[in-house]
Amino acid sequence: MKKAALLLFLSLLSLCLLAGCASGGSKKVTIRFATQSIDQNSKVLPASLEQLKKDYPNMVLEVEESPGNDLITKINTDIMGDNTPDIFTFWRPEAKWSVDKYIEMGALADLSELKNDPEFKDLFADYAWRTATVDGKVWCIPRFSFFVEFLVNKTVFEANGIPLPTDWSSLVNATSALKNAGVIPWAIDTKEGLDDSSRLFNAIINRRVGNAKGLELLQGIRSFTEPDVVAALDLFIELAANNAPPDASSLDLNQVISKYLNTGKAGMVIGHAGQINPNLTDEAMEDLIPLSFPLTPDAVISAPSAEQDLTNLVYISAKAFADPEKKPILIEFLHRLCGKAAGKDYVEIERQMLPHLGLDIDQSKIVPLQSAAMQIAESNPGDKW
Repeated sequence: MKKAALLLFLSLLSLCLLAGCASGGSKKVTIRFATQSIDQNSKVLPASLEQLKKDYPNMVLEVEESPGNDLITKINTDIMGDNTPDIFTFWRPEAKWSVDKYIEMGALADLSELKNDPEFKDLFADYAWRTATVDGKVWCIPRFSFFVEFLVNKTVFEANGIPLPTDWSSLVNATSALKNAGVIPWAIDTKEGLDDSSRLFNAIINRRVGNAKGLELLQGIRSFTEPDVVAALDLFIELAANNAPPDASSLDLNQVISKYLNTGKAGMVIGHAGQINPNLTDEAMEDLIPLSFPLTPDAVISAPSAEQDLTNLVYISAKAFADPEKKPILIEFLHRLCGKAAGKDYVEIERQMLPHLGLDIDQSKIVPLQSAAMQIAESNPGDKW
């Protein structure tokens, strides 16, 4: 009897162990994920997080959200306090976002081994891997790309007999003509912390003094009082001063689009095109056409350029990546955020721009406006912001 009881006990113990293995183990593993606020219009990321929790029932997922650029402050504070999130979305690994310091401090995991991960191998364009690489090591996995587009409401221009702005002179004339016709020339916001008028400023700076010098200006290395920079500022004032919506200082870009671009009350917009803004209606998109933003007088470049690169990547904490219980979950987390299936969903569902290659995309779900704007951006030399 004792022998039979012992055998029964061992059998039950084996079944329990097997059940534990099948469900990913019974020990709870906490994963901290930091990101910008999950937009209420987003469907892909929330669904992905829910599925991940189901697939890893032993994982306790703590999502730490920060609105907009507040994520920069949050990540900087966490890393300086030796409290780096296990996995987080962030900007490019460049000094302007202090990522060089994070690397020097040893806060970030070296993800070079994942370049040959079956999910990521041959998935990203070469420029994306270059952007994610510092000193020969991969520090983050590409997620979203972006470019800056210049859009014109052709219906408004035609209705008022205004030629499309294909050079600087016609751009200045169009700005004045639109205003005289009672149309707001530029659909931009000037709200503190959300100021999309900076895209217009950057385009002018990149043409008049060059992208390299423009970046040095923003980093405080060069002076805004240098003669060529002052000339660029004068051009910016010529186009933008008193030519934005009257309530631009109290609106974000989403509100500007809804209030002025969708209604045909504004004629032009230049802004970030990581994705088609969800507030832009299908009817408004039919009225918009993309153009190359013209060269300025005395430009230092010979052809129009466009800001374009990665705008969102995923990092992992060095401590978390070294944890054998967390590492496999974090790698799968990366797959869900940056891999093939996620890429397809982001393009088809959320009209997102990606650095991914070879995705099986339903072409009927590609927005013609976005495709046309992307073709212009890809044909132009690339700038960074």
